[in-house]
Amino acid sequence: MVTFGNGLRMSLRVARRLAARGIGARVVDLRWLAPLPIADIIRESAATGRVLVVDETRRSGGVGEGVVSALVDGGFVGVARRVASVDSLIPLGPAAAHILVSEESVIQGARLVLDR
Repeated sequence: MVTFGNGLRMSLRVARRLAARGIGARVVDLRWLAPLPIADIIRESAATGRVLVVDETRRSGGVGEGVVSALVDGGFVGVARRVASVDSLIPLGPAAAHILVSEESVIQGARLVLDR
């Protein structure tokens, strides 16, 4: 899982949940977003041949698009998926849970990456 910000803690929790099921997962924290650490992203993704980009920003115009583009431009040929927040204004309170990335959406994304 390649992620940043709030996605880091969420992805670490998901990695522990997956480990309890016997599934190993790496979590790569993008500590800076501009410029993206492209060599690190490509190296870590190539090590497993599978990558799930966990992006807390909106699906369109979010950081995850840059990560996926970096993988394509870098010649990554493995399985890549992305989970991101919905293209919407971000509401406050409990309504935000319907828009933002959740642990369950990360688990679903991980299943898609593993099933290919």
